[in-house]
Amino acid sequence: MSTKSVLRPPDTGVARGRVSLPDRIALRIGMSLIIWSRRTRRPPIDPALRAELVRERERREAEWLMLGVGLRMWR
Repeated sequence: MSTKSVLRPPDTGVARGRVSLPDRIALRIGMSLIIWSRRTRRPPIDPALRAELVRERERREAEWLMLGVGLRMWR
């Protein structure tokens, strides 16, 4: 076993502490968006609206189910 690999860490090819400007900008924007999204609170949804959305979703699911059954029988 070579002592060179034991004494010196492997070369990663990227200089330590060198990050490109676009990467720094993207990181800062991303972190800002994450922090902002965690701080903002969603307004409470009215129970009647929630029930209506659930009914609408169930109706769409039933339509897709019937369409799938119809296509299966057609084959």
